[in-house]
Amino acid sequence: MQEQCLWTQGAQEPAPVTETLDGALRTRVCVVGGGITGLSTALHLSASGTEVCVLEAGDIPTGGSGRNVGLVNAGLWVPPDDIVKALGEADGERANRVLGGAPAKVFALIERHGIQCHPTRTGTLHLGHNAKGCEELARRRDQLVARGAPVELIEGEACERLTGTRRIRAALCDRRAGTLNPAEYTRGLARAAQTQGAAVHPQPGDGHPA
Repeated sequence: MQEQCLWTQGAQEPAPVTETLDGALRTRVCVVGGGITGLSTALHLSASGTEVCVLEAGDIPTGGSGRNVGLVNAGLWVPPDDIVKALGEADGERANRVLGGAPAKVFALIERHGIQCHPTRTGTLHLGHNAKGCEELARRRDQLVARGAPVELIEGEACERLTGTRRIRAALCDRRAGTLNPAEYTRGLARAAQTQGAAVHPQPGDGHPA
């Protein structure tokens, strides 16, 4: 019996060419962890001219950065009005803008660096299976539309066609969102960071399984 990740089977984006760190190294910034967050940090720092080294205890990708569901979501499940209530007007709306614009930044990175990760920008569906869930979707729809987000509440036969079932009463379609292959995306971030001058040092076989 073998345990394999489907995201890496037949992947188009090649694994980055790296070497393990086998001695002392002096650098301006050391990023610990070669997942999506760490590699994105290294890419942006190195692109601005900062000397960066990435240390990863396993392969690239390792763990969740290579095995997550692959959704590029906009915002949170938390309604934007609730975020403002929790953080205050200025910080709450800033959080809403940053989170809502996150997919556009991800897809811009993919295009700019030619990352082969099967990106799609067809949106995602948030589903409501009962009356309370549908009411919550409608509330979120109203709050997001008020902020200019391209979202749509889909019900009835249109919802059934999209979901393939009558058990889902409504679906909130967020067209800012999309999908990608997270393993390929992580590899592409590593390659892009290296191209900008970052040093990437994993420890294949010594950390958690990919």
